[in-house]
Amino acid sequence: LRVAKDPRFVRLPCTHPGTYADDCICERVRQHKCYVVATCDTDLKRRLRKIPGVPIMYLQQHRYTVERLPEAVIGNPKG
Repeated sequence: LRVAKDPRFVRLPCTHPGTYADDCICERVRQHKCYVVATCDTDLKRRLRKIPGVPIMYLQQHRYTVERLPEAVIGNPKG
């Protein structure tokens, strides 16, 4: 909750009337791949993992965790 109230983080308003918040977040992330999504919702994390290039931040054992992006998304020359 402290991170959500931090003035350094920008909270964006939803411009989709009548849309679920999860749908709005996924749509915004598909359009612009510059976001880090912070959530503890397992269904939303599952949906976001299907979108390449989206880092997910969540709490795990009282610590902030950011999932690493797959190497293929980062631009690994091997793949």
